Amino acid sequence: MAKLINTRSPFYVKIADSNLDSAELKLYIYEGVKKTSLDSADLKYTITKSELEANNYVVFEISELVRDYIETKYDGEYDSYCVWVIIDVSVSDTNGSPIYSWTSTPSEIENIKTSGTATASVVDELIDNTASFTSTVAVGDIAVDSQGNTANVVSVDSDTQLTLDTNIFTTGEAYFIISGYYSFLATEGYGYFEEGINPDLDEGLMIPEGNIYRVNDRSINIPVSAETTNSVAFRLNGETIYTKSISDNDNTNQKIQYIASDGNSTADSYIERVLESQGGVFENNTLLEAFEEEVDLGEIDEVYVNYTNATETKTKVLKVKTFDCSKYEPIRVTFVNKFGALQDMYFTRRSNESVNRKTEDYKASVMDFTNFSYDTSSHQMRTLNLIGNESITLNTDYIDESCNEHIKQLMLSEQIWMTRLTDEEKIVPLKLKSNSLQLKKSVNDKLIQYTMEFDVAADIINNIR
Repeated sequence: MAKLINTRSPFYVKIADSNLDSAELKLYIYEGVKKTSLDSADLKYTITKSELEANNYVVFEISELVRDYIETKYDGEYDSYCVWVIIDVSVSDTNGSPIYSWTSTPSEIENIKTSGTATASVVDELIDNTASFTSTVAVGDIAVDSQGNTANVVSVDSDTQLTLDTNIFTTGEAYFIISGYYSFLATEGYGYFEEGINPDLDEGLMIPEGNIYRVNDRSINIPVSAETTNSVAFRLNGETIYTKSISDNDNTNQKIQYIASDGNSTADSYIERVLESQGGVFENNTLLEAFEEEVDLGEIDEVYVNYTNATETKTKVLKVKTFDCSKYEPIRVTFVNKFGALQDMYFTRRSNESVNRKTEDYKASVMDFTNFSYDTSSHQMRTLNLIGNESITLNTDYIDESCNEHIKQLMLSEQIWMTRLTDEEKIVPLKLKSNSLQLKKSVNDKLIQYTMEFDVAADIINNIR
């Protein structure tokens, strides 16, 4: 299981050694299938730092650098947005000589198994008469020379001899052997202050615990980590309706998986399932309308998320509640949550929309001196650079106190979208206008309901240039 980098919080790398003078950190960032070797095309940053006050360590902070390569989007599709990160470190003493005995935090970076100097030059071999290769090196390990060139270990021939797949060593050249380069997984998530330095995800579920809500005939999407999750089961009245087994192919495009209660994360209503999932033609009629009014298609009341972390296998249970039919048009708000995953919340009560405008005004001269008159229908006060924006106020239904964490993460999200659940679903980017919100408790407020204000994150007038 790859250690997680939450790029909205600092991620620190500490390199220490009693003889350390400076350290060079190379940051490799890439998408796709996880790699265990370096690819020069993935090298994005090279950073060098020297120790301060002879403290024998240096510290790098890399989150902001990594985040430049993650852009979470939502266009109606629930996709996985994350990247792999390889951290390659070189350490030197005051003479500029390499040090191989350094330690690191996180410890995953510290991957040197042995080091030394080649005592002979033989094609496709590494020979060191002082080595103990049989107890320290395995087939598949990587040998690295003083220039950073690499070769894979094909066989361990003896304590002092390795066969390699590439000829890179000559007599007197320094080397070190590693087991492979560790890839961290980075998302646009963050940690809380109380979680401490470099917090990690040790469970499969990628939304907060507590009750979640749905509307009639709508599927829900549960984001989970492919690395730790074994299965997701949707249940109704104590019976399992649908179970999805989770597999992981180590590709970033599926590290965050969105498991839909209807088995299709892109079609969340009955009509969409007919059109998209089944490839059919939807023909509406009064009988079908009456049936849909009476029957909640896709109803569930529990979600079981089974996962395995570093120490145990556990199951998280989410309670699912369905909002009653309302005279108001339901609105789904999708946002990037604490884990860097897309999460949905429904606002099913009254919504209010408003139009706002900002302008620059100036006073123009309307005098016509040629005719010694002026046009009384001309604008003396004129408008310049008019910008129009829309705002919307949304209201939740009455919800459980356990949803306070969901509200909190929505307040802290930098990327938010709104979808009107009509026949033609339109996705609108939003920016949260409310800068503060009192989290409610049932002991104080009895019934819990929230009102939130948003600005549409685009001007009304198309001014894209």
